[in-house]
Amino acid sequence: MKKGIQLLGTVGLAAVLTACFGNDAAMDMHEHLENAVEKEQVFQEQQSPLTEAEKQEHELYDEMLTLTEVEEIEPLADEAIASAEERRALIDNEKQSIDDAYEEFQEVEGHVSNLDEDVQPAAEDMIAAMDARYEAYQELYEEYNNTIDMDIELYEMIKREELTIEELQEKHDEVNEAYDRINQLNTAFNERTQEYNETKRAFYEAADMGVEEPV
Repeated sequence: MKKGIQLLGTVGLAAVLTACFGNDAAMDMHEHLENAVEKEQVFQEQQSPLTEAEKQEHELYDEMLTLTEVEEIEPLADEAIASAEERRALIDNEKQSIDDAYEEFQEVEGHVSNLDEDVQPAAEDMIAAMDARYEAYQELYEEYNNTIDMDIELYEMIKREELTIEELQEKHDEVNEAYDRINQLNTAFNERTQEYNETKRAFYEAADMGVEEPV
């Protein structure tokens, strides 16, 4: 069976100010941080349709393996290819959302020097955590796109009349190895996301900002 991927971790939901503590720089940073959360909403919305498209492809692929006639396999393979291209569009939307959120996040850097000195280390830790998360996502995005190409190659291959079992097994194993790499990168991204959420919370506490994050 062809492997799939895990869901990606998301940043904490928009935090609400429950009191107006903290200096002006911290307040300005809060605005950019929460705007970044809003810009990641599209990223979060892509998770369910991506998972559904992968599930559909798995079912189509499993059905193809039960057939012997190319005439029966071909329409299923074409449907799987269309689904893979749909996933490419979804992952591109996801990346755009991540890029937009990161661009918004970078606006906080200009305010760090205006924070109280004892708050600045927490802000710097938060920025470093987000930078690491963004880099992890870029690597994941590239690998995921490569895997979509491999999936399409697999679906095209299975339509060939002269295809041997050995050739199909080799490609099948290659695709599964790629998904193993994806899941490793996915785990790393989720860990970076958790680290960012923790450092963001620590920054709000250090800045004494009276912020409450929804559960």
